[in-house]
Amino acid sequence: MTSNFIEKQKSTAYLNSSNATDAQPATVRDLFTRETGQVLETIGRMFVNIPPFNDHIDQNTGRMLISIGKKLKKK
Repeated sequence: MTSNFIEKQKSTAYLNSSNATDAQPATVRDLFTRETGQVLETIGRMFVNIPPFNDHIDQNTGRMLISIGKKLKKK
């Protein structure tokens, strides 16, 4: 199931390009990096905003995960 999802992502995702003929499919590594960034950002937001988590986990941990996630999503 995961490989089907990755193949669909590979077939539809393209790197930024000024010319449509130069567009190339994104690599699996690029897709993995973006997805990992999204997961880290989501976990960080949970740690910051949801009471059971923010009672036991330092706010800086959540903010750091959000920051790392955003950086990974930009790549």
